[in-house]
Amino acid sequence: MNKYTVLKWEKLLLWLVPPILRKKTHIDWLDVLLTPLHTIYEEILYKMQHTGQVIYLEKVLNETFNPDKSYNPNASTKQKRSDRLIYIDESVKPALQYVYLHKEYYEPKITSPDGNLVDGPLMIPQLEVYTHDEYKKNKNYKPVYLAHRTDYTQINYANFRVFVPKNLIDNKTILSQPKKEGIVSNTEVINVTDKKYNDLLNFYKLAGKSYETYSYSAKD
Repeated sequence: MNKYTVLKWEKLLLWLVPPILRKKTHIDWLDVLLTPLHTIYEEILYKMQHTGQVIYLEKVLNETFNPDKSYNPNASTKQKRSDRLIYIDESVKPALQYVYLHKEYYEPKITSPDGNLVDGPLMIPQLEVYTHDEYKKNKNYKPVYLAHRTDYTQINYANFRVFVPKNLIDNKTILSQPKKEGIVSNTEVINVTDKKYNDLLNFYKLAGKSYETYSYSAKD
């Protein structure tokens, strides 16, 4: 059974035309006049079937700019990245971190009533904290980042991030430029200048939500 939203325009047109006027030339002419209405109907129906949810937004982006790829909403982020799909992820914001005092940080072993050594009540695993400069020199430190007040008062963070495969940037499917000087490579934030891309995102995303776009290589 066909869905009620699917219209067979040729059959509908044939039913509406009186039998005496059902000539091929006349039907073809009316079909040409009906084409704009057909297009508008399909576009509006498509928009009504999609919302600002992540899976729908990813689906719309891939169907528009990455039609050769098959989008699977149940795939993991790793799989979407491997398949070179456009996908959406949460924004990265610094988390508040409590710094322990030395006496809170470590408690030596104490002697139990039976004479055995046991850990103190506030024994906390080793916590390494590095400065920002140390982190920039060697990111293998993987430190606990201590957020500053300016991180919350002077920086505007996007609500979500859109990751676009690098091949769509290289072949100009999505027009963009790097936000920093140099060639876009690996995973880097970019400034998308493509009007169609920005209009589509602004239409479907929830009101008040902001986004950033990143270019990534499938080899990352």
